[in-house]
Amino acid sequence: MEPLEPGNYWKTPFYWEPGSPSPPSNSRLTFQPVSDDALRPMIAAVMAASLDGSDQFNVSRLGAETAAQEVFDLLAQDFHRDPGWWRVGTDEEGRAVGFILPVTFRKEKLWKDGRPLGTILYMGVLPEFRGHGYGLDLVHEATRVLGTADCWRIFCDTGSDNTPVIQAFRRAGFTELKPWQQPLA
Repeated sequence: MEPLEPGNYWKTPFYWEPGSPSPPSNSRLTFQPVSDDALRPMIAAVMAASLDGSDQFNVSRLGAETAAQEVFDLLAQDFHRDPGWWRVGTDEEGRAVGFILPVTFRKEKLWKDGRPLGTILYMGVLPEFRGHGYGLDLVHEATRVLGTADCWRIFCDTGSDNTPVIQAFRRAGFTELKPWQQPLA
């Protein structure tokens, strides 16, 4: 691997395409749509305790609440979501465990044969529920959601230091690509 350039961090990309292992139809979590207002504090809590270098950088320079708002700002610029795609996963006791923010890219140059390219804009397991493998449940649900959008591919990446998310993508059957450098800001 080449040396890390100043101001960059390593990202590990993954993709899933039809024909890759399908997510199971069941989950340990129950998923339901969630409002943006309910999501903001959850995103901030995940970012504040994140292993991802980009999240750490943004929280240190902006604070967790403003960094979380940037996720919503990105949506309007580059992505599309249908109502109900953004979901919270709850456990048997009704506690919010994590959330998914699946989207499709607006730019049609990224589409193939009229089918959109999807991504998980952001997802996270709330800090108090980490270490129980819920990340895999989140990846599976986001894959199911984007499958209903007829995506030709789901492309995702995460900080290369974020071992739990990397493991979730691997276990979900996503194909891993060579890590690359991305600017922190």
